[in-house]
Amino acid sequence: MVSVVAVVAAALGLGCFALGARLLKSDLAAHRVARSDDPEFVLDPTREDPPDDEIDGNGLERGFMLLVLGGLCLLFAALSL
Repeated sequence: MVSVVAVVAAALGLGCFALGARLLKSDLAAHRVARSDDPEFVLDPTREDPPDDEIDGNGLERGFMLLVLGGLCLLFAALSL
């Protein structure tokens, strides 16, 4: 029989993996859009200039830490079975 702790830890771990992957993907997309030498930017003359918003590296750090936390949660879930 599966314990409640294992189910909660597994759900939390999978949720952390999903959010971490989303943050990493969003952070990489933001850096790609900000590049002016992007081929899509050069080929599309109707596209507006990239925003002047400052891009920080927090998304990359948060995404990585969420992936680590998700791995630890899944390890805890496996150990609690």
